Amino acid sequence: MSHSFDEIHVFESVAERTGNKLERAGVRGRNGVCRSVTDLAAKFRRLGDGYYYLATSAWPEGTETLNLVRTWETLR
Repeated sequence: MSHSFDEIHVFESVAERTGNKLERAGVRGRNGVCRSVTDLAAKFRRLGDGYYYLATSAWPEGTETLNLVRTWETLR
């Protein structure tokens, strides 16, 4: 598991980093600890809006916000 985590605020399916960084000891025992963006999306669907802690290396480069809900596409 990563040693450094970014605090992520999720509101209405949009995730943004708050700028706060925590070490592993600071997030131990919290429900919102995520190792990957996929894990973050799954926990958001289960727990809803709030604060999550994502491994620093998991946040995509050059991205300020992430939409965690994919829109449905119809098949033709």
